[in-house]
Amino acid sequence: MLRVGAVVLVLSILFAPMLFADEVPDPNEVNAFDRMFMYPYNESLSLVSDVTQYSAFLSPSLIALAAPPSDWFGIGLVYGVSGGLSFGTRTIMKMCLERDRPYMYDTGSLPPATSTLYQELIADQNDSFPSGHTIMAFTGAAFTHAVYSLRYPESKYRRGATFIGYAFATATALLRVGSGNHFVTDVLAGAAIGSLFGYMVPYLAWKVFPSWKDDKVTVAVGPTMVALHVQL
Repeated sequence: MLRVGAVVLVLSILFAPMLFADEVPDPNEVNAFDRMFMYPYNESLSLVSDVTQYSAFLSPSLIALAAPPSDWFGIGLVYGVSGGLSFGTRTIMKMCLERDRPYMYDTGSLPPATSTLYQELIADQNDSFPSGHTIMAFTGAAFTHAVYSLRYPESKYRRGATFIGYAFATATALLRVGSGNHFVTDVLAGAAIGSLFGYMVPYLAWKVFPSWKDDKVTVAVGPTMVALHVQL
């Protein structure tokens, strides 16, 4: 048994560098631009980025300040399409494109290997591109901007609601980089994708195919009831 143990130990020493060579990637393989903004993992900033992401994604709720209740269902339906396209694109791209997250270049910043958080981080280590948090945050911000611009341009709430949406979205992007979860190019791509679907879908709905917006879907809200009318 001692001989077997000794052989296993020697083989482990000889082959360990080969087995674990890819666990810590080489920072020099990262492009020069992204390499300037690489940070170790920061759990606190990561948690705050969750909050800002959800805040930005929910920013279209501010449209209710200007939109009458009869418009809420139609706006919600269009936002559902925007959010679905953004999430679907995020999922497909992460499945097809593998990129190590910045925190994998500094594994010393990760929590203990026995923790649940560590296992979650390792499971997502190749999902850096694009930034899903940034995609969903900018979807909400761009949608808020688009709907106010297209349907309620004279509303006194337009500037404030748009600012709030983009403030939370921008904070999300910065926090995802600062927390070591993403590279700058990850969040730039995420912002572009989220903005595209956040603005494109409502534009198509109310500019290219506007006939459905008012006379196809109407909602009546009363003290004790909500009535939905859909004209096919």
